[in-house]
Amino acid sequence: MKRLWLNLVLVICMLLALPGSSTTSEERPGLRARLNGFHEVPSISTQGKGEFRARINEDGTSISFNLKYSDLTGVPTAAHIHLGQRGVNGGILAFLCGGGSKPACPATSATVEGTITAADILALAPQGVAAGDFAAVLRAIRSGSTYSNVHSSVFGSGEIRGQIRFHQHDEDDEDKDH
Repeated sequence: MKRLWLNLVLVICMLLALPGSSTTSEERPGLRARLNGFHEVPSISTQGKGEFRARINEDGTSISFNLKYSDLTGVPTAAHIHLGQRGVNGGILAFLCGGGSKPACPATSATVEGTITAADILALAPQGVAAGDFAAVLRAIRSGSTYSNVHSSVFGSGEIRGQIRFHQHDEDDEDKDH
């Protein structure tokens, strides 16, 4: 009987030592997209490149993002998150810069940071998204059906683009968006 109690205490101690279900922003998987002209539809040749990184907050009501781009051929006019799988153009879900409530996009090489909330979600009726439907955007992100792109004065339909995907660790940083 004493051995049973000792084993029970050991099991409880081991369970208590396991990581809890709450996660910090560093432990939650982030979102990432590597942007270049070859990911645009149709593909274009440009020296432009970029990276979109983001995190969904714990309660799922906002996305904090960081968008870096450089060497664009033209002056950046807008950057967005679109609804569309790889190789398919889709409608705009939210502005990152250059429209909506977001500031103008800075120079041809810049970093833009901000937060997206339900108030930033645009109506995209042909694709079934209502204005403010943040839950629909999260479902699309989780399914891999969103992309980020930057439009410029030279390439009005988009100069660089990358599919948004989840990543957890630095070893996931290889560009697998070929």
